[in-house]
Amino acid sequence: MKILVLTRTGIALGIAQRLSLEGHDVEVYSDTLALQATGGAIYSITDNLWKSVQECKFIVSDSGNWPTIYKRASTYNKPIIGCNEFADQINGDSVKEYELFSRLGSKYAKSEIYTESIGLHPKLLDGNTNRYYIKVGRRVFVCTKPEWLAWAMYQLPVSEKILLQEEVIGQDVSIVGWFNGLNWLKPFFYSTPESSNIGAIAMLSQKSSNRLTEKTIEPLKKALKMFDYKGPVTVSLIANESDVYIKNVYLGFTAPCVFAMVEGLKDLPLSDFLNMLAFGSNTDIVVSHDYLVGIEVANTEADMRGAPILGIEKGNLDHIFFHGVYKDGDSYMMSGESEAVYTAVAHGRDLIEASKRVYRTIGEVQFPNMKFLPNLQGHMSTTFNHLRGWRII
Repeated sequence: MKILVLTRTGIALGIAQRLSLEGHDVEVYSDTLALQATGGAIYSITDNLWKSVQECKFIVSDSGNWPTIYKRASTYNKPIIGCNEFADQINGDSVKEYELFSRLGSKYAKSEIYTESIGLHPKLLDGNTNRYYIKVGRRVFVCTKPEWLAWAMYQLPVSEKILLQEEVIGQDVSIVGWFNGLNWLKPFFYSTPESSNIGAIAMLSQKSSNRLTEKTIEPLKKALKMFDYKGPVTVSLIANESDVYIKNVYLGFTAPCVFAMVEGLKDLPLSDFLNMLAFGSNTDIVVSHDYLVGIEVANTEADMRGAPILGIEKGNLDHIFFHGVYKDGDSYMMSGESEAVYTAVAHGRDLIEASKRVYRTIGEVQFPNMKFLPNLQGHMSTTFNHLRGWRII
C-alpha cells in the first residue's frame, strides 16, 4: 500500500517509520523541515508532491493548513487523516471552537464573547473577584489577578472576537478519541495533560461512556461528521467531583499521545487502523485495557549526524517510533535534523509496570547526549488517582 505522510512538526516521521516497518511504500513530504538524511533507507522523501498525492491510497498529516493539497486530494478522492479546512479553523480560533461545540452540547465553564476588547472594561471596574481566562485566536491570558486582567486588555487586538471564561478549580485531564469521518472509533482514552510540553504521557482506555465523555467529546460527533474530519481528537478538560468542563479542543495528531495509543492496538497493524480511519470501515477497535505510556527521547546537541543508535533489536523495535533517524545497512543512525530521536512506548497492568518497561527500553536503546523525562510514574499518577477517587476508573 502506498501512503503519503505530510509533516511540519516531525510527529508524523514516527508514523512513517512504523508504516514502512510494516512493509508499505511510504513517501514523506515537508515544506518546513530539512530532511536530507532523515528516513534514508527507511522511507522516501518525495520530490514530486502532486504525483505522490495522485498515487497514494490515503494521506496522513501531523499539521494543518495545506489548502492546495486539500484541493488536489479532493480531486483524486484521497482521504486525509489528521487535518482538513474545518480542523484548521477550529485549531486556530478559541471563539469558533466555543461557539460551535457549546451549541452541540459540550460543556464549558461560564463564558462570554466580546466583539472587542473595550467591552471588558465593566469586568475590570465592577470589583468582582472572579478569576478569568481571556482567549483570542489561540492565545490564552491567565487573569487570576485584577491587575493582570487590566494588563491583558491592552494586549488584545481591537477588532477580533474575545472569549472570556471563568476559571474552574479541579484536575487537568484529557480525553482522546479517533473519528473516521462518520463515527467515533470506541473506546476513548483518558490521558495525562500537557504531554507535548514534557514529552511524556500516560493513558488508559475507557471501558464505557461516563460524564467525562458524555458532556465533552461525544457531542462533537455531529460537527466532525458534517465537515468530514478524520483523525485523532484531543479534548483538554478540567474536572472535579461535581462536574467537568472543556478547556480546549484540538483536532489532529499530538505526540507522544499518538504513539502510546498505537501501543494499545491489539494485534492490529497501524496501517490497517489508519485505513479504517480513512475509509470509515469500522467503529469498534480491540485495544489493551492496560496502562499505556510514551516518552520522547531527544537530543539537543549540534552536529550529531551519523552518531549510531545502539541496542536496537526485534524485541524493542516493536516499542519504538523513530523520528530523526536513518539506516545504514542494518544499523540506525541519528540524522541530526530533529531534536526528537525516538519515542519509546510500553503497556502494563498498572503505571508502575508500564513505567518500568518503557525505561527498560530507553536503557537499552542508547545514543549520545540523551534527554528524556525521568520519573514518569511520579509525574503522571495524580491524574489517575483523582479519576479513581471519583470512581470514573
